[in-house]
Amino acid sequence: MHLEIGMDSKIAGVLSLLGATALIAFWWVYLFAARPDCLDSFQSAIDSVKYALSPVEAGSWIFVATLVSIVLCLTASLIQFFGKQKRFAMYLVAAHTVAAIFIYTWSVVLLIAAPLYYFVKFKNA
Repeated sequence: MHLEIGMDSKIAGVLSLLGATALIAFWWVYLFAARPDCLDSFQSAIDSVKYALSPVEAGSWIFVATLVSIVLCLTASLIQFFGKQKRFAMYLVAAHTVAAIFIYTWSVVLLIAAPLYYFVKFKNA
């Protein structure tokens, strides 16, 4: 058997976007769902981002990890849609999935790993 990259890369690109969307939704809820009524939502969001990404805060690593994951998902998606290095995108998604196993819950890991199913086709040589 050998590895062949098929036309399923467009589906894989959509699935990478789905992973990014889930992580962006995490940020959206954090920034805009639970805010005091006395604060402007934009100012409150800016303050929340400063707090979440502050290196002195103990849990800031998870917020940085989600931002890195969003960038990786979007990069993999763009490569799968427009790039010629589709095999590199597959390796990027695979490495991201391995890292995600140690960071996120299983549902987020499955969203990040989903492109691997459609991106690669095995064919008898």
